[in-house]
Amino acid sequence: MGIEHGKVSISLKGNIIVVRNVGAFNEYGAQKYTNGVEAIVDDLQDASFSILVNNLEFQGATPEAYQELENYNIWLNQQKLIAKAMVITSNTTLDVINKLSPSRASQQTRSFDNEEDAMHWLQSLS
Repeated sequence: MGIEHGKVSISLKGNIIVVRNVGAFNEYGAQKYTNGVEAIVDDLQDASFSILVNNLEFQGATPEAYQELENYNIWLNQQKLIAKAMVITSNTTLDVINKLSPSRASQQTRSFDNEEDAMHWLQSLS
């Protein structure tokens, strides 16, 4: 395995998976992110869940990382995902994510500029 770029932290709060991405990601950093979320979904044993992705410190990704993200979102669409909240302030970065991961279009998503509002929205859907 290569050297991962980008830092990710993943935690579970009730049925909400909270992900924080920091830095610029290559495919190995993206795999750490996707594998981490997949492991938590497996641990939830077929229960419904939501995801909060905090990208306030995300600085972008390589094309290979975005391909990993697209494969992950295709997989997510087959799981019991209720909704996904993105905490992000860069519309350009969000546009790139949406363009390079078109499978996100079938997910119930909403963008926020802070984690508190994102969490409140996700909790209101559970």
